[in-house]
Amino acid sequence: MDVAASPAPSRIHPAAGPRNGLAANNVLLAVLLGLTAVRFAIASFTGLVDDEAYYRIWSLAPSLSYLDHPPMIAWVIGAGRAIAGDSTLGVRLLAPIILLLGTAVLWRTAYLLYGPDIGRRAVWFLLAMPLLAVGGIIVTPDLPSVLFAGLVVWGLAELDRSRNARWWLAIGLFAGLGLVSKYTNLFLGATILLWLLATPDNRKWFRAPELWIGGIIAALTASPVVIWNAEHGWVSFIKQFGRVGREGKAGVGYLVELIGGFALLESPLIALLALVGFIGVMRRAISDRSRSDVLLATAIVPMLLYFCIHALHDRVQGNWPGPLYPSFAICAALGVAALPVAWRRTAFVSALALGFAMTAVIYVHALHPLFSSPKDPTEQMRGWPALADTIEKKREETGAAWLATSSYATTGQLMSAIKGRSPVAQLDERIRYAFLPSLPETVVNRPALYVELERRVDLPLLKSKFGKIEKIGTLTRHNGSGGATYVLYLVSDPIAPPLAMDDKF
Repeated sequence: MDVAASPAPSRIHPAAGPRNGLAANNVLLAVLLGLTAVRFAIASFTGLVDDEAYYRIWSLAPSLSYLDHPPMIAWVIGAGRAIAGDSTLGVRLLAPIILLLGTAVLWRTAYLLYGPDIGRRAVWFLLAMPLLAVGGIIVTPDLPSVLFAGLVVWGLAELDRSRNARWWLAIGLFAGLGLVSKYTNLFLGATILLWLLATPDNRKWFRAPELWIGGIIAALTASPVVIWNAEHGWVSFIKQFGRVGREGKAGVGYLVELIGGFALLESPLIALLALVGFIGVMRRAISDRSRSDVLLATAIVPMLLYFCIHALHDRVQGNWPGPLYPSFAICAALGVAALPVAWRRTAFVSALALGFAMTAVIYVHALHPLFSSPKDPTEQMRGWPALADTIEKKREETGAAWLATSSYATTGQLMSAIKGRSPVAQLDERIRYAFLPSLPETVVNRPALYVELERRVDLPLLKSKFGKIEKIGTLTRHNGSGGATYVLYLVSDPIAPPLAMDDKF
């Protein structure tokens, strides 16, 4: 079914001439490929952060879903390990490729909505955003989440341009895959509904059977997550959606933090241009019902509004709004176009220079620390192979049969660094590892070497599970930030099955 065609979206300004446009595209492509090569190199020569190491465990045993997130990230890591082996590069292999694909999707979307000049500028701004520069190396659920959110917006742009109802089938697939990536992508449902209601032309789509078939495709694609939750007492839904209703101290502190995080993770000048562009988009969407602006506004408003409300009572982590960043890259490009002609080049170059400079500092610091801070996330990448070798020697010396932990971070990092030389298991939050085969009783009933970061040591947990607890000493993981201290205990004589399954998290 094709809804009657209507005029193509208006362009913000004329496109550059064919020759200039081709040269600009070639420069952008060269930079894009060069940055992709840099990301592959950094992915190879830096260690995993805690979350990556934890998600690597998921890839060891396929499951319909997991406690913390849907299964897409496990599939992404599993595919990379199958191609490049169980190495740091293998775990991260698809991250630069996914960002490369997402960049192409952004260009096409911006091109459809506003023309080639806005498309190129949007891609430049996306490449210079520190959050996505890191996201092109570190493999987390945000990576596919951002990609599929972008694909949904692209599908809507193609639908808006072509009025071809078959695009609803692709949109349904992208939305479903987004839900298999991260629960945040539920907001794309609000985007689609708001866009449908925004104009009379869009409301005609409610009569198209393809719209409803696309909804069925989305539901079927996301069904593994629902099935897993039904089989496990809905624990993942309770954990993640429980944050929505969590009551915290009301105030504007977290909102200020959210705004500041946006400014830093987008880069301050890009964020300022994005604000200028977003204001113009909202004005035109409300007053003129401009089709391009209505679509871009509906891609941003539902998720942005929720995070602003959430920040009035609880913290919004900096990575949560990741799916908004490509749309804000388009807004930044529109912000440049809204400036006086004499200011545009200076604003564009200055914003890129600051963004790329911030990204360069992050990349260099990941390879060679430039400063020391207890909250530096790159410290998680360093010192694990040497620490794991020392722990293995201690295990052999003490006669322990396995390694015990009490945090997902230590569990993931040890499992990655130990590389199968000895079993590793977390004593609590066993629901996190429901997908893994149980350790044999012949191993679990023997002494274990408990290893944990000093501030995470849980003596009450040990006393509840073992009759004999003996402190062995401490070890230091050299991380470039003064070192992280780990405490070792030899535990034995289980009081009850130490790895009994629970639903606590």
